[in-house]
Amino acid sequence: MAEVSGRSLYVAVLLSFAAGVLVGWQANRQRRKYLDWKKKRLHNKLIETQKRLDLS
Repeated sequence: MAEVSGRSLYVAVLLSFAAGVLVGWQANRQRRKYLDWKKKRLHNKLIETQKRLDLS
């Protein structure tokens, strides 16, 4: 195995940590967008169902 200097190891670990934080942040944003969409969709379905029940 080739020798790895302490500085390059430190930079590699720092970059991988930063990439992990960035990916986690983006995944959380997408998850929140999905949950907001799902909440709106279910709310609209509930309103439609209540209207149908009121009419019958």
